[in-house]
Amino acid sequence: MSAKFFNNESGNTLFHKLQGIASEMATFRRFWAVSGFFRSSGYFKLRRELGDIPEIKILVGINIDGLFLRHNKALLFTADEKEAHKVYEQDFKQDILEADYSAEVEEGILQMYEDLVSGRLQMRIHATKTLHAKFYLCLPTVYNEHSDGWVIMGSSNISEAGLGITRPPRYELNIAIKEPDDVNYCVQEFEHLWEQGVPLSAEDIEQYRQATYLGDQPTPYELYIKVLIDTFGEQVEDDFTLELPEGYKDLKYQKDAVIQGYQMLLQHDGLFLSDVVGLGKTMIATMIAKRFIEANGRYTRILVVYPPALQRNWEETFTQFGIAKYAQFVSSGSLSKVADGEGLYRDKEDFSLVIVDEAHSFRNDNTGRYDALQRICKSPCSEPGLLGCMSKKVMLLSATPLNNRPSDLLNQLLLFQNSQTCTIDGIPNLRSFFAPYIEQYQELMHERDVRDVASEVDELYEELRSRVIDKVTIRRTRTNILNDPDYKADIDAQGIIFPRICAPVDLVYQMDEDTSARFYHTLLQLTDGRSEENPEGTGLYYARYRAVEFLKPDYSRGYQNAEQIARTLAGIYRVHMVKRLESSFYAFKKSLHTLLQITTDMLGMLDVDKVIIAPDLKVKDLQEKGWDLDEIIEYAAQKGYDLDAICFPEEAFTSEFREMLEHDKVLLESLVDDWEQETDDPKLDLLVTKMQRDFFASELNPSGKLVLFSESVDTLNYLYRELSQALSREDILVVTSQNRKQYEQTIRENFDANYPGDKGKYQILLTSDVLAEGVNLHRSNVIVNYDSPWNATRLMQRIGRVNRIGSVAPEIRNYMFYPSIQGDREINLYSNALIKLQGFHSAFGEDAQIFSREEIVKEFQLFDSQIQDAIDRRLSLLREVRELYQKNRGLYRKIKELPRKSRVLRHSSEHAGRSVVFVSSNVKTEYYMVEGNGEAKPIDFLEAAQLFYATPEEAGSPIPSDSYHYTHVRRALETYETEHIEAQDTSRVSRQDLDSKATTALAFLRRLKQTFTDNYILCEQCDQLAHSIEEGIYSQLSREINKQAKPYKNDRELLRQAERELSCQIARLAGIYATKTQRERLQEREVTPPCVIISESFA
Repeated sequence: MSAKFFNNESGNTLFHKLQGIASEMATFRRFWAVSGFFRSSGYFKLRRELGDIPEIKILVGINIDGLFLRHNKALLFTADEKEAHKVYEQDFKQDILEADYSAEVEEGILQMYEDLVSGRLQMRIHATKTLHAKFYLCLPTVYNEHSDGWVIMGSSNISEAGLGITRPPRYELNIAIKEPDDVNYCVQEFEHLWEQGVPLSAEDIEQYRQATYLGDQPTPYELYIKVLIDTFGEQVEDDFTLELPEGYKDLKYQKDAVIQGYQMLLQHDGLFLSDVVGLGKTMIATMIAKRFIEANGRYTRILVVYPPALQRNWEETFTQFGIAKYAQFVSSGSLSKVADGEGLYRDKEDFSLVIVDEAHSFRNDNTGRYDALQRICKSPCSEPGLLGCMSKKVMLLSATPLNNRPSDLLNQLLLFQNSQTCTIDGIPNLRSFFAPYIEQYQELMHERDVRDVASEVDELYEELRSRVIDKVTIRRTRTNILNDPDYKADIDAQGIIFPRICAPVDLVYQMDEDTSARFYHTLLQLTDGRSEENPEGTGLYYARYRAVEFLKPDYSRGYQNAEQIARTLAGIYRVHMVKRLESSFYAFKKSLHTLLQITTDMLGMLDVDKVIIAPDLKVKDLQEKGWDLDEIIEYAAQKGYDLDAICFPEEAFTSEFREMLEHDKVLLESLVDDWEQETDDPKLDLLVTKMQRDFFASELNPSGKLVLFSESVDTLNYLYRELSQALSREDILVVTSQNRKQYEQTIRENFDANYPGDKGKYQILLTSDVLAEGVNLHRSNVIVNYDSPWNATRLMQRIGRVNRIGSVAPEIRNYMFYPSIQGDREINLYSNALIKLQGFHSAFGEDAQIFSREEIVKEFQLFDSQIQDAIDRRLSLLREVRELYQKNRGLYRKIKELPRKSRVLRHSSEHAGRSVVFVSSNVKTEYYMVEGNGEAKPIDFLEAAQLFYATPEEAGSPIPSDSYHYTHVRRALETYETEHIEAQDTSRVSRQDLDSKATTALAFLRRLKQTFTDNYILCEQCDQLAHSIEEGIYSQLSREINKQAKPYKNDRELLRQAERELSCQIARLAGIYATKTQRERLQEREVTPPCVIISESFA
C-alpha cells in the first residue's frame, strides 16, 4: 500500500511513523522538513530517533504561531533577514520557557547546537510568504523513482504536540505516501522553498541560548535579590509623591504604607490597614484614596463608612486633601440606605472605592449591617475608570481586626474576596482554608478550663498570619518603626517621640471580713444554679429568661432549639450580674433590683394568664415605663403580632417554671436586703487613694490629666459623684453614649493634644467605651481600667486614645482593676482576655503588654526589643532592595531582567537534598520547599527569602544533568497546577466550603429550575444566585434563599401554585445580590500556565 492516513492516536502518531521509517528504511540518509511552526522540544525528541543520518534540513515558517502574529505582518512582503532572525529568536526563547523542565530537553538544545556546528543540521526561516504547509521527506542520498523514499503530509508541525508525544496526544490528520511522483514533487517544492529561506547558523542559536536561563549562570546573591525585587520592586521603583496640606508631617513610614496599600488594592481588590492605634491610619487611607483618584480619573467615587462619632474627622481630612467632592460619607448604621438605593446616597454601583473605618465592627456576618456592606462592596462598578476596575476596591481600617476568633478575619476578608476565587497566594478557597482553623479554635476554647491552650492558640494565629494576614495587611507597630533605621531617622528629624507603654499595673483592693463574706456568698448565689451539670446547686436559675424552655410541646412548636436559646440567655445574664458585681457595688445593687423586679413581673403575668414572649417588643423596658399588660398586648396587636403566638396562659408552661421563678424571687429579695447593709466600697477607696497619692504625681503624669474607662454607665455616674466629693474637684467630665455628641468639642479642647491650647476646664475624664475609638485623648498619659471589658481588644483601643502621634508624655501608664479570682473562675474573663490578646499578638503584633504581665512574654518574647518580628524583617528586606536600587541601578536592572527559570546549585549542610522553587502565573505566586522525598510544601515569602538569602561574595554552581533538581522543580509545578490552576474550575475543586445552608439553598434553586423549565427569566436568575453561592460571594445569600424555601417543603405542587410570588422573590434577591460571576470574570482574564521564576537546590 503506497499511502496511509493516521491521526496521532496512541501508537499511530507522526512520531511513531518517523520512528518506523528510521528503523526500517536502510537507505535513509536525508530528513527534510517543512513546518509552519517549529518547537525545539519537538526536535529534541525526534533527533534521537533519526540516529546518525548525515543530513537534516528544517525550513520553518515564522508566521504561524499566534504569539508572533503582530511581527509577521511586517514580514509577509519583505525578506528582511535581521527582522526574521529577531522574530525567530523570540520564538526560540518562548520555546525554551514553555518546554518541559528536564535535563533531556536541555541536552537536546545542546545537541541542536552541535548538529548545526557539524553541518548535519541546517535550518532556514521562510519569511516571504504565508507558509502553512507541513511535509516531511525521508530520502536516500540520491532519490529517483527506483529508490526508497517517503513523504508525510498533513496538519502536524515539529512540536511535541504535532509529533503526538504529549499526553493526551492532540488530534492531527496526516498521510504517509511512497508514490515516486508525489515524493519527487515534494522534493522539488522543498528545494524551491529552501532557496527562499533565511539561514540560521550555530552562532545564531548560541546567541539565542545565551539570552535564556541555559546561557546565564546567576549567583546565589542575584537570585536572592530577584526574590526581593519581585515582592518589593513596584514599591521601590514607585516615585509617587503627594503634596501634603499645611500642618501635616511628611512621614516616610506613612508614604511607604500608601505605596504598598495602593498596590494591594490593585492586586487583591482590598486590604487591612491595621497599623497600631495612633500612627495615622485615617491620613494613610486618605492619601491612598487620593492616589487612586489620580490614577482612576475624575469619575471615581468613594464611599467612606464611619462610626457616627468619626464623621467630622473624615470630612475634615478629605476636605484638607482636596478630595471631599469625590466622596460620600455614611455612618455604619445607615448602610442599608446605600445598599438599597434610598435617600440622597448614590447608587452602590457608582462607587469605585469603599473605605470602612473601625472595620472590626463588621466581623460578624450574621448582621444586617454586614450584609448591606457586603452587597455594596461586591456590587460591580458602573464606571470602570482609567484603571478599568470592574470590581470595587475596599480598605478596611482597624487596629484590632481580630477581636474574638478566626472567623473575624474570614468575614472581613469576604468583604473584598470571594471564597472560591481568592487572590491570596497559596489559598485556592478561603472558606475551605479557614474551616480547620475555626474548628481547632473552638476545640481549644472548650478545653481552656482544664488545660493551658495559650501556646496552641499562638501557633494557630502564627500560621494564619504567615499564610493570609501578611499578604493583605499593612501593620506596623511603633517598635517596627523604631527598629527601621530609615524610619527612625525620619521621625527623629521631625521631632516625633513615640511614648513607651509601661507594663500594666494591677490594682488590688482588700475587702474586710464582712464585705468579703458577702461578696463571695453573692458570687455563689449568682453562679450556683441547679442544672444537669450541677444537680445540687442552690443559686439563681435566671428563670425570667428561660420561659420558652418550659413551654409544653403543644405551645412550643414555633420555637426551635428553645432549651438551648433559654439557657444561653440565662448564661448571658449570669455573666452580666457577675461583671456588675466586679464593676462596682453600686451598679450591682441596681442590677439586683432590676432582676428582682422583672422576675416579680413575670410571676404577675403568670397570675393573670398573660405571659408575653416577644423579644422584639422589649416587654421589660415597657414594664419599667409603667405600662400594664393589657397596654402591652394592645401595642403588640397594633404592631402586627399574632397574639396567640406571643401571649400564653399559665397552663402553657410546666409547673417547674413557676417554682423556679418563686425560688429566684426569694433569693433575690434576700440578696437585696443583704446588700442594703453594705456601706463599704474598698475598690473606690483604693482609687481615691491612688488619685490622691500617685496618679497625678508630676514625674508620672506631667499634664495632670487622667482617663478612666468602665463598661458600666451606672458605675461612671457613681464614680463622678463620689470622686467629686472625695477629691473636692470640679474638673471631672463624664462622657457616655448619651452625651458624647454634646461634649465632642469639650473633649477636643481639654484632652486632644492636636487642639491648639488646653482649655484646662477638665482634668479627669470618666467614660465608657464610647470613647475607645476615633478620638484623641493624648493630653493624658494615664489610663485607668476600672473594670475589664469582655472584648479584650477594647483595651488596645483604650490605650490607643492616649498613645498617638503628638502624645505629650514620654511614657503611657496603664492601670488595671482585674476581676476577683472567684468571679473570674465563673466567667473566665481573665483567661479569655489573655488567650484572645495572645492570639492577636501572634496574628498582628503589638507594641507592648496590654492586659497582663503574663502575655506570652516568656514563651514568645513578643516584647523583647531585640527580637525582630515579621514586619521588622519585611521592612529590613524592603530597605535592602531599595538601597540597591538607589546605589547600583545597573545591577538592579540586570537582576530584575534575569530570564525565567534561572537557577543555581548551592552548598548547605542544613538543607542538603532540598530545593526551593518560585512559581507564578496570573492566578497566584507561590514558593515551595521540596524535600528530598519529593514532597512540595508551600512556604511564605519570609521563609523563602531566608532560604534564598546570600551575600554578593557567595559562589554557586551549575545544575548537573543528573541532579534531583529537575524532579523537584517539576514536582513544585505539579503541586501548583493542582492547587491553583485547577482550582479556577469550580467543577474540579472540592467544595468543602459549602456548608449545609449553601447546599440546601442550591438544592432549592435546582428544584425551582426543574419545576419552572419554561420560565426563562426565573431559571436565569436561579443560575445567577447559584453561581454567587458556589463562588462564596455573599455570606447571607444562602440564608435568604432558605427563608423563601421553608414554606414549600420541596413540594412541587405548592411551588407551582406560588410561581408568581416566587418569581418576584427570586427577582428581588437577584437584584439585591447582583455581581459579576466567575464566568464573566474569567472571560476578561485568561488563566496563564504556571512558570518557574527561579529555583535553587542545595547540595
